[in-house]
Amino acid sequence: MKMCTMKDDKDLCLTIYHDGFGLIAERRALNLTGDENRIRFFDVAQRMEVESLRIEGVDVIEVNYEYDLVDKAKLLGKYVGETVYLKVRDIPGNRECRLLSAGPGLILEDVMTGEVLVDPEGELVLPKLPEGLLVRPALIFQIRPCETEEINVSYLTKGLSWEANYVAELKGQTLGLDAWVEIHNESGITFSDMRLKLLAGEVNRALPDLDKVFGERIYCLHEQSSQDVEEKSFSDYHLYTFRGTTTLKDNQSKQLRLFGSDKVPYRRYYEVAPYSEDVRIVLEIDNTAENGLGMPFPAGTFKVYQRDEADGGLTFVGEDKIDHTPKDERIRLYIGEAFDLWCERKCLSKSNNRGIWQEQWQIMLKNHKDEPALIRVLHRIPDTAEVKEASHAWKRPEAGKLLFDVELQPGAVEQIVFMAAVDDRVHVIKHVEK
Repeated sequence: MKMCTMKDDKDLCLTIYHDGFGLIAERRALNLTGDENRIRFFDVAQRMEVESLRIEGVDVIEVNYEYDLVDKAKLLGKYVGETVYLKVRDIPGNRECRLLSAGPGLILEDVMTGEVLVDPEGELVLPKLPEGLLVRPALIFQIRPCETEEINVSYLTKGLSWEANYVAELKGQTLGLDAWVEIHNESGITFSDMRLKLLAGEVNRALPDLDKVFGERIYCLHEQSSQDVEEKSFSDYHLYTFRGTTTLKDNQSKQLRLFGSDKVPYRRYYEVAPYSEDVRIVLEIDNTAENGLGMPFPAGTFKVYQRDEADGGLTFVGEDKIDHTPKDERIRLYIGEAFDLWCERKCLSKSNNRGIWQEQWQIMLKNHKDEPALIRVLHRIPDTAEVKEASHAWKRPEAGKLLFDVELQPGAVEQIVFMAAVDDRVHVIKHVEK
């Protein structure tokens, strides 16, 4: 049987997807002379999906996945009834015994004296690893004899995932932005000197939901420019390819820099959602090349900081999650609620005059800040409603929603008052035949 391990790798590429799985593509040296009909392919992921295997370079007839890995219970279970050796400290030589029971507790029979030993002190020495137990998983390929110098094997495995994290520092009218990706490996194997790709987008899979995995967290915060990552559109998704190679250990998390920009323009305003009186802080960023960006943003968490001018220290001021955002689109972040801006929403009157429904609303805004504040107030109305007697200019971004933009000076108080009317009367049109 021909043996093939990760030491024979000529190329190893790992593509990781958002949804808890990855694609492993390996090219290994394999010197077949034409006499071999079986290959033992070691060093595969313990959580591999065997049905996803693609093999090139040899003509495979049958594939077996062997994953009966060594552990204490399995090992002792294989030796029940067999000869083992008991090594006792400070006593020369090993005592030859037969293993009668492996658990709970050990029961041995001394081959020479016939004595039965229950949980004896000392170390149990086994002659060799029993047939069928492996120290690591392996694929067994039954092949038609051929001559070749290498084999290509690709497969999917669970236990791999990645997520994007964004860190922004507000600096007056601009912000500094760093985008990182955090990679998690709980696939049951270490990937050494691999090429790394990340695919952003929702790939449909006919599988149950996969858990995201987290292990030992290691942050590799070394200097890395955006030129170290190549991004391109790929089959309706976006693919990020890291230049060079890296190592990802089993049960490890690694963080790599995706891209960054130092002076990104942004807008700050405040928003009151329908049915709410909370004044939310909103930041908007246009993801364009003119703003130093223009790259697709994978879904992830956006953390925002601001520097305290008194001592120069950073203060965390909020975070939000974003969805996958293409280039030339707008990123909106809700980072918290404003302490010094106040809103009160009140229905002043309701009436129904023979099927004409009317509601009059008052929305009170106050600014206790030392600087002006733009507040965008959203209010829900029926889709068929007409707006009457509005005190402020309004827009209708959707049929059932009103939008008021109010610029409040420091210490100012504003009242938005408007009437919404709905005609629910039934109109009968008489058709007269000529």
